[in-house]
Amino acid sequence: MERLIYKEEQSFRQSFIPWIFLAVGVFMIVGFSIGFYQQLYLGKPYGDEPMSNKGLIWSSIVSFVAISTTFIFILSAKLTTEIWSDGIRCKFPPLVSKFRNIPISDISSAVVEKYRPIVEFGGWGWRRRMLRRKTAYDLKGRIGIRVLKQDGRMILFGTHLEEEMKRPVKTLMQPDTNKYSI
Repeated sequence: MERLIYKEEQSFRQSFIPWIFLAVGVFMIVGFSIGFYQQLYLGKPYGDEPMSNKGLIWSSIVSFVAISTTFIFILSAKLTTEIWSDGIRCKFPPLVSKFRNIPISDISSAVVEKYRPIVEFGGWGWRRRMLRRKTAYDLKGRIGIRVLKQDGRMILFGTHLEEEMKRPVKTLMQPDTNKYSI
């Protein structure tokens, strides 16, 4: 019978990244507001090489939609990692909306350790290295569960709780000796 051993949820709301996009959005709105006021209300061209009124309106709309969509995407991203008695499950909406399951029979080894996100995967988020057969699901930090599958592929799940994650991983990898510990 399957049972949940451990669950961890992470989101970008716990980091500084949404604040950067919010600052960029506010800066952009202020800039376009000044341009609108000067060019559309006062009738003076805005900038050294001013664009047409339609160009100013459309560029502000496109820029605002792009920044807003990115901001909403970042706020809605949430990494859920679950360790069950029969394997590891991961969900990373809106990119991976359904749980992905790695059965215990497919896992060769699993260990909680430090890693280098920029060197190994090019940063944080959902990262795939096709030629190296590596995948990472991480939002921030340098600690993760490194899972080596029987077929040679490696999957890394980021964690913020290194010590709390070590025991469930050990329980998963040695189910007979730790059958009743949680």
